[in-house]
Amino acid sequence: MVLFTDFSKSYSKKNVINKSNFELKNNKISFIMGPNGSGKTTLIKCMYDMEDYHGNISFNSTSVEQVRDKSLVIWDDCPFYTNLSGIDNLIIFSEGKKTKKQIINIAKSFIDYELLITKVKKYSYGQKKKLALILIDILEPEYLIMDEITNGLDYDAIRNLKDYIRNWSKKMTILLTGHQFGFYNDLIDDLFIIKNNQISLIVENFANSELKLEDIYDEEIHI
Repeated sequence: MVLFTDFSKSYSKKNVINKSNFELKNNKISFIMGPNGSGKTTLIKCMYDMEDYHGNISFNSTSVEQVRDKSLVIWDDCPFYTNLSGIDNLIIFSEGKKTKKQIINIAKSFIDYELLITKVKKYSYGQKKKLALILIDILEPEYLIMDEITNGLDYDAIRNLKDYIRNWSKKMTILLTGHQFGFYNDLIDDLFIIKNNQISLIVENFANSELKLEDIYDEEIHI
């Protein structure tokens, strides 16, 4: 569980998030909804002490330093070493948790071997996203955060990604952000929104409801 207590964030005189209290439950898929600039990416950065904030964030009653090596954040831009091949990047970021043979076997479920041995500077945006997804199976983090994960992926990759996320959630606590609501409607457990500079849980077990993210966005945010 990731517990946020009196969490707030501001830049100079601008309040981004006012005192908010909520939790991301273990082995659940949480989704945070909000327009661009509302603080979704900022929240993720605060979780991992990449930005200052007020309040407290704890991971199963411990600090982020205790779980940093058990966490993986996949950003929209997916930074990699572009002058190295895909496999070389995976070996570096795997932190010795898998052998090269194991990494290759995992990677071939996502991309072709020919691409894997190609320098990343020749990868498309979507191919970089797939390379980032491979790291999830390699590192098997306890906490997985994915920011705009569907951007750049083709239809087949997006369809497969749903199954991957469901399987990952059996042993990971997952936080998602994104704007392609159709992808998330039947996937997420807990829905949070950023409204009036506060973050709150508004629907539990969302995937089992008949609600649609598009409708909630229109009703709660785009008014």
